[in-house]
Amino acid sequence: MKRFLLALTIGAAITTGGPAAGASDDGVVKFTVDVAEDFSRFVVTMVNPADTEPKRGAWFVTEGRIYPGGTIKGDGSTFDPSSAGSIGTWTCRGTHLISLTEILAGVSPWVVTTQTYELPDDTRAITTDGVEGASPVVRAVTGGTGRFSGSVGVQRQQLLGFNTTGGVNLRVTFVLRRATDR
Repeated sequence: MKRFLLALTIGAAITTGGPAAGASDDGVVKFTVDVAEDFSRFVVTMVNPADTEPKRGAWFVTEGRIYPGGTIKGDGSTFDPSSAGSIGTWTCRGTHLISLTEILAGVSPWVVTTQTYELPDDTRAITTDGVEGASPVVRAVTGGTGRFSGSVGVQRQQLLGFNTTGGVNLRVTFVLRRATDR
């Protein structure tokens, strides 16, 4: 157990660029990353090919880059997702729960998604599931690979704003523990 926590803590510190990660006395590991979606990678499949906006049931896939927590300043409106310093890749796939018109009117939640955080690749990844919409949201960590294998916990996600591509900027904090710990 102590070996797992040490490896997870050291790995998290390396992938997040510093001391933002740590294991508590109860075996919980917490660290924060920033995500910058590259909106040119967003692809939506409409429910009806004649639809002019995503509606309930439309599914999508998108991608972005992961940075150490605190990299994106403010809302990140001038942040470019291809900026240097990325520590991994973020992939998000999901289904719309409401139409774009309802999203713009302030209805929430918007979508249900699965997100994969490759830190830096698929040999050290975390997967989460849950709804998204008005910020902040809490999502379930459903698994991982490599040093994150056997981890469960929560992902706290805050929408910072939108970047130069029109994609979202997120601040994500993971709170993890090994699944066998109770």
